[in-house]
Amino acid sequence: MSIPPQKSGQKMAQNSAQKSALPRRIDARKLVQRGQELDGIVPHDALPRLTASTESIEGDVTVSLAFARDLQRNQVATGKLELTVNLLCQRCLQPVSEVIEADIALGFVWSEEQGNSLPKSLDPVIQDGDELDLYQVLEDEILLNLPMVAYHDWDCVAQEAFQSHSEEPEAEEQRENPFKVLEQLKGSSNKS
Repeated sequence: MSIPPQKSGQKMAQNSAQKSALPRRIDARKLVQRGQELDGIVPHDALPRLTASTESIEGDVTVSLAFARDLQRNQVATGKLELTVNLLCQRCLQPVSEVIEADIALGFVWSEEQGNSLPKSLDPVIQDGDELDLYQVLEDEILLNLPMVAYHDWDCVAQEAFQSHSEEPEAEEQRENPFKVLEQLKGSSNKS
C-alpha cells in the first residue's frame, strides 16, 4: 500500500516564515475607523483549545484580515486564515494531516441585541470594553472549521476489517425476547 503525498498549504506556509505575529489584543473600533489591514501569524502555542483538540499543529496560523464598514455601516473584518493540523484518523487511529482554510467574516458589536441584528453572513463578535482578544476569536473560527471526522484519503485499513464474520441468524435465535417473562406472568394470572 502506497502513501500519497500530504496536502499542504505551501503558499501561505512559505510566507508565514517572513510574517510577524499579530497583536493578541486589538480595539476593533479603531481598526475599522482606520480601514486597517492585518497580515501575519498567530503562534500555535497561543491556542490552547486547538492544541487540545488536535494531535499536533504544524507551524503557525497564517492570517489576513481587512477591517472596514460594510454597505449597512456594520463594523466588519473579512479575510482568511490557513494552518495545517494533525488529527486522529478514525479508521487506523494514526495521525492524518489536514489543511484548514477558512474565510472570515466577522461583525463587531458591543451587545447581544446588536449581534442579533447583523446579517447572517457575518459572525457576531462582542467586544467587551476597549479591547478584544483576537487570538481567541481566530481560535473559535479554526475550531468551527475542523472536520467532524478525520480519515486518510487512501485505504489505510483493509476492507476485510470492516466486515462482520458472525452469522446473524444464530445471533437472532440466541437473543431472548425481553417481554417473554411478562408474557408468562400474564398467562399465569389468566388461569386463576
